[in-house]
Amino acid sequence: MKSKKALTVIECPYNYNAWRVDCTSGTPVISSELKPYEHPRAVDFYHETDVYSAMGLPVEIHTVDFERYKSQYPQPCCGVTREFSDTVCEAVGNGHAVLIAGGFCNYAPAIVGGIQRAMGEEKKIGVVWMDAHADCQIAEKAQGPKRFVGLPMSMMLGLTMDAFRKDICGLQRPCLGDHIVAGDLRIMDEETAGILETQGVHWLDATAFKSEALWNNAIAELAEKVDAIFLSVDADILSGEYVPGYIKTVPFGHNVETVKRNVRTVMETGKVAAFSAFCFDFDHSQGGPRTAQSGAEIIRAGLENWK
Repeated sequence: MKSKKALTVIECPYNYNAWRVDCTSGTPVISSELKPYEHPRAVDFYHETDVYSAMGLPVEIHTVDFERYKSQYPQPCCGVTREFSDTVCEAVGNGHAVLIAGGFCNYAPAIVGGIQRAMGEEKKIGVVWMDAHADCQIAEKAQGPKRFVGLPMSMMLGLTMDAFRKDICGLQRPCLGDHIVAGDLRIMDEETAGILETQGVHWLDATAFKSEALWNNAIAELAEKVDAIFLSVDADILSGEYVPGYIKTVPFGHNVETVKRNVRTVMETGKVAAFSAFCFDFDHSQGGPRTAQSGAEIIRAGLENWK
């Protein structure tokens, strides 16, 4: 990929609000609302510590604002998600690197959609998914509502919510399973494991995620196959001691040095178009500073090694 001209940072002021879709009737019914933060956010710490300057490029900050999209998309879930796609598309099209410094993993399909819109549907987009969860549920098979945070992997693969993927996220051509490297997905049920296997997703479990050699080989193979990479890091990849502000404790996570090392490996491929640090904000008054520090460490490791 060409050298980056600048860094566009996307900050989202909206707190986690469990947006849902119910496909029981055969037609998806979306319910969503906006929830503001009541406590300091991780992005406040990022500004205080000047973490965005680590890439050494001019920085442009874009704050997501539903009001800009409200007339076209009355549902916040649709309007905010579309803004992510539009912002990423514009930034990538202008030759910028894109850092998503806030928000949650439900925005991932829109980020990939924005990359695809900027680069063209013929380009092969890879995804590196660092998360305790696969987030690969199928909304149409559920008896009752499903949260959008459980759908990003399956949506990127083209397995659920096709209209939302295409019309809102702008992701016309789904990602191929063998263009996705996922680690560690330690919270896994049998149905999800079956989907990943059927789709050919390269899944490195918690033990493989810790192996520098296995991780490096998987990322090198991915980089050879794709034109661009979206790297997504969810806070729950970390051990609870590093993210005490997370919504709930997710056991058996990794130390921050392992995650930073694996982030560096992805960045050094020279293929990364967008990088997200999701779920470092759950508006908890306790545990926020340590959680924000972990997010800043991971972002800095990525920016300093973004080739």
